Amino acid sequence: MQSNVSKTMFYSLLFAIGGAPTIAMWIIRIQTSDTGRYFDVLVGLSFVLAAIIAPIILIQNLYLMWKRKQVNLEDKIEPLCHFYFVLDLACLASWVFFSFG
Repeated sequence: MQSNVSKTMFYSLLFAIGGAPTIAMWIIRIQTSDTGRYFDVLVGLSFVLAAIIAPIILIQNLYLMWKRKQVNLEDKIEPLCHFYFVLDLACLASWVFFSFG
């Protein structure tokens, strides 16, 4: 498999796993200051967002697997690879910020 295609698939799956709880955490932080119900809302909202994000990412990765033999795909997919990598770093940074901040 080509390098950028495999990186894109890995980074997008990593975002599918960590992106939903991160987005849920951002929404909860913006809307509430009550920390008593924080965990219940986080779990519920994470499942709802994961039900939206995960299928989209899986469909994208199936398409990439189907088209992986094309020569020009490697150059076209490189910005998407970097985009998912930056998204993963933003999710990690926000978890560190909200955990220790």
